Amino acid sequence: MVEPTAHVGVHATDMARAGFSVSRVRLTDDAAHWNADQIRDEPDLILSIVTAEKSVFDRHDVARALRRTVSDATIFQQLFAAIMASPSLIELRPADPKGPNGGALARYSTKDMVEIEGHMSVAAADMAARKSHDVADGQIARGIAVQNTALRQQGSSSSGADGPSSPAPMLSNEQVEAVHHVTGSSAIAAVVGYAGAGKSTMLAAARIAWKGAGYRVVGAALAGKAAEGLQTASGIPARTLASWEASWSVDKDKLGPKDVFVIDEAGMIGSRQLARVVEVVRDAGAKLVLVGDHEQLQAIGAGAPFRAIVEQIGVATLQDIRRQRHDWQRQASVAFARHETSDALQQYDAKGAIRRWVDRDKALDGLVHDYLDDLDNHPDASRVALAHRRVDVHAINLRIRKARKTAGQLTDGKSGHDVTIATRDGERAFAPGDRFVFLENNRDLGVKNGMLGSVQAVSADRIDVQLDNAGADQTHSVSVDVGV
Repeated sequence: MVEPTAHVGVHATDMARAGFSVSRVRLTDDAAHWNADQIRDEPDLILSIVTAEKSVFDRHDVARALRRTVSDATIFQQLFAAIMASPSLIELRPADPKGPNGGALARYSTKDMVEIEGHMSVAAADMAARKSHDVADGQIARGIAVQNTALRQQGSSSSGADGPSSPAPMLSNEQVEAVHHVTGSSAIAAVVGYAGAGKSTMLAAARIAWKGAGYRVVGAALAGKAAEGLQTASGIPARTLASWEASWSVDKDKLGPKDVFVIDEAGMIGSRQLARVVEVVRDAGAKLVLVGDHEQLQAIGAGAPFRAIVEQIGVATLQDIRRQRHDWQRQASVAFARHETSDALQQYDAKGAIRRWVDRDKALDGLVHDYLDDLDNHPDASRVALAHRRVDVHAINLRIRKARKTAGQLTDGKSGHDVTIATRDGERAFAPGDRFVFLENNRDLGVKNGMLGSVQAVSADRIDVQLDNAGADQTHSVSVDVGV
């Protein structure tokens, strides 16, 4: 093991570079010497760090990982040479000095990572060949019909809001084809679609078909918020992959041959974790359904295993954007998904949807004004104000809150006083009507990282929050203990 580095921050780093003394350092001298000794004895430690982030890498990736753990330049060069000479290192593609942009660096992986991905590929192929989860045509047709009815009811309840350019309130042809694909008899299936292409709506129809055929359908995602979204949009009970793996490790919530295991945002999952899940599902005789967008989202962990499995087993594709109201919005969404960011922004700019200000204060005032204007005109809709820096996020929150308090929107009618509570980001004032975001999963409260709600009541030791999107139980609320 190597000693981890400490987060210094951009301001402390700039001060150190300018010659000022700073109390916070990235790596102490003792830790640097310890790391050098450990890596000298076992160079593959750095390769383990690199492959925790990506399965295919170049020498620059190795150098960056080593630089985070060793500070001395001479020792760095010695250790870097030892790592690049490691027998665990596999060259996948040689360097091409005649390549574009000054040439392409050699690409590497490790024996361990190649073996992991190889086993996963074989397991996926075995599952694709296993015809174990038949669903009758009548059940598939029923699932599609039930979902079309639900979509028509949703469309009639919001008639006039979307305008003539909105998609028809029923499953598209490609969504119907995707339903047939995932409900096929193979023990593994995959769906690739752009954001907003209706993957969850398609899964809702498939869920009805699977349940009608006698299967239990459960879901998972890398993040708690994504798992919540899968459950809300498709009706599939879902939780995080980490939660599933923790249960499996103690022989709880085990899968069986009558189970369908759906993973949303599969393109976010690294090779090691997805390989473990594939093995568990295969050994249980269950069916695995992977849903995601391998172009839009690359893996947070090592590799792009979703892409590899898709190439191995085939895929159903959803390309028609159905979430946006107008054709130009759908075209922009496709451009974003294809990394054609400039083209997408130009379409929004042409419609007057991008505004510019000459300085920070005017930009903050404009953003806050637009937020509050949208809140007044569309009180039941959702909205979010974003900024890159925390200091700007805090400033936006304060300005929005001040305006809402002046308008009388932050009070319980009994007292106009705020309650100041110490948070991990400093002291914050709360009052009934404030918006609230949960920043971590908490099974006791039944909340997930990223869930939103509105403050109902607040005291010095407790905040009562009504959760958004509480499903059938629209009054679902939680009490957060904030007492010291």
